[in-house]
Amino acid sequence: MAYSEEPQGERPDLWRKLEALTCGFVLFMLSNAFIGPLLDPLQAGGENIPVLRLMWLPVYALILGLAVWRAPRVMRFWFPAAMLSLLIFWVFASASWSLDPGTTNRRALAAAFTTLFGLYFASSFDGRRMAEIIASTFLFLAIGGGLAAVAYPKMGVHHDVNAGDWRGLWYEKNQMGAMMVYGALAAMAAILAGSTRRKQMVVTILLCAALIVMTKSKTSLVVLLIGLGGSMLLAAMRRGPATAIIVVWLGVTVVGVAVMVMWLSPELVFKALGKDPTLTGRTDIWAALLRQSAKRPMTGYGYAVFWTLDSVPANWIRKETGWLVPTAHNGWLDILAQLGWVGVSLCALVLGGSLLVSLVRFRRVEDGYWATLFLAIFLMTTFSESFILERNGIAWALACAAVTRLLGPVWAPTRRAEPTKAAEQAPRRPIFAEAPLAWSLAPAEPAFEIWTPEPGRAPVVARSASRPATFGQPFQPTFGKRAVSPFGA
Repeated sequence: MAYSEEPQGERPDLWRKLEALTCGFVLFMLSNAFIGPLLDPLQAGGENIPVLRLMWLPVYALILGLAVWRAPRVMRFWFPAAMLSLLIFWVFASASWSLDPGTTNRRALAAAFTTLFGLYFASSFDGRRMAEIIASTFLFLAIGGGLAAVAYPKMGVHHDVNAGDWRGLWYEKNQMGAMMVYGALAAMAAILAGSTRRKQMVVTILLCAALIVMTKSKTSLVVLLIGLGGSMLLAAMRRGPATAIIVVWLGVTVVGVAVMVMWLSPELVFKALGKDPTLTGRTDIWAALLRQSAKRPMTGYGYAVFWTLDSVPANWIRKETGWLVPTAHNGWLDILAQLGWVGVSLCALVLGGSLLVSLVRFRRVEDGYWATLFLAIFLMTTFSESFILERNGIAWALACAAVTRLLGPVWAPTRRAEPTKAAEQAPRRPIFAEAPLAWSLAPAEPAFEIWTPEPGRAPVVARSASRPATFGQPFQPTFGKRAVSPFGA
C-alpha cells in the first residue's frame, strides 16, 4: 500500500505552514526559555506555581489536537509508539508505590504529553522539513538569547560563581549551551538533507557556535564539535565502501584512544575540560543515591518525587553531601531512584536499541543524520544531566522524535502531481515528492518516474535507482509501494 504525503483536497502550502508554526511554538515552550529566569526562578518546572501550571494546559491541548489531526500518520508508527508507551505505562504505574501519588500522576501526565509530541512530530514531517523546523526555532531562540545577554544582562548574564558567562533566556549557561548545540545540529542536518534554506542554516550554525563560546560551557563546545564532525563523517561514508571503511576505522581508533586515556589517566581529561575529578561533587551524590536506591531496587520511589523537599531518602542524601541537592545530575541514576531497575531497563531498551538500529538505518531515514546524531549526543549527556523522561523538556521530546524516526517506517520517494503546462515546457528531470511511508528496514525498492513526452516523442520511463536493470529480464514499472513488516520482508 502506498501512502501520500498530503491527503487529497488539502492545501499543503497553507495548512502545513500553520502546522509547522504550531510545532515551532510547542518547541519554544518546551525549551523553557523565559519561563526559567523570569517566571520560575526556583526551577520547579511550573508545577508548584498555579499560573505556570495553567499555562501548560493550552500547550497540551495543542499537542493532543495535532496528534488527533494526524492520527492516521501517527498510527503508522505503531512500533516506536508501542515502545514509548511501555515507558509511559511504567511511569504511571509508579504512582501506586510513589512517595507522593498525586504529584506523580500529575507529572506523569506532563511526561506523556512531552512524549506524544515527539512521536507526532517525527511522524508528521519528513526528515528535511523536521530539521528545518527545529533549526528555525533555535535560530529564533539564539537571537533572543543573544539580545537578552546584551540588552538585559541582569537576566542574560551570570553574576554569581560564573560571573560574565552568558545564559541568555535560561537558568544557567549549560542550559543555553545545550540549546545551541541542538540548534546547530538541526541546521547541519537540514543542509545535508537538501534544504533550500542553506544560508539561513549556515547563519544558525555560526550564531549557535558563537553563543556557545560566550557561555564558556566546555561540555557544550565538545558536544558541538562531536555533532558537526559526526555529520560530516556520516556524509563522507556515502562516497563509497572504501571511504566508509576508513571513516569507521578512524572512529573506532579515536573512541578507543579516548577510552584508554579516560581509564588510565582521567585527571588529564578533567584538567582539559576544567573539571575536578569529583565532577563538582557529583560523585558524592551518586554514591549516596546508590545507597538509597538499594532500599527499593526494582521499583524506585515513584516518578518525579524523589527530589522533593519532603522526600526522606533525598534529605538523607542532602545531609550526607551537605547541600540542597536538586537532582542526581545523572539521568540513569535519577531513573533508578524514581522507577527502579525496571525503569532503567526499559529506557535502555528504547534508547539503546534505537541507537543500535541507527547503525543500519541512518541513511534510510533521510534526515541529514539528525536522529542518529541527536540520540548519540542525548545518551552522552544523560551521564551528567537528568534528561531521561524529562517532563515539559525539549531534550526528551526530541529524543522521542529521534526514536520514532529510527524505529518507524521510512519516507520513500514517489511521483508528484501532473505537471502544469509551463512545467511541460521546462527541461525534463525526475521529480520526487515528499515521501509516503513504506514499512521496511530493507533497502528501498527502485522507484520509477514518468516524464510527460514532447510532441512526436514516445513516453520515456526512467529508473531512479542507480543499479541497472538485469540484462534480459522483462521490465515492468510499478507505481505503488507495498507495505511490509518493519522486521523484514
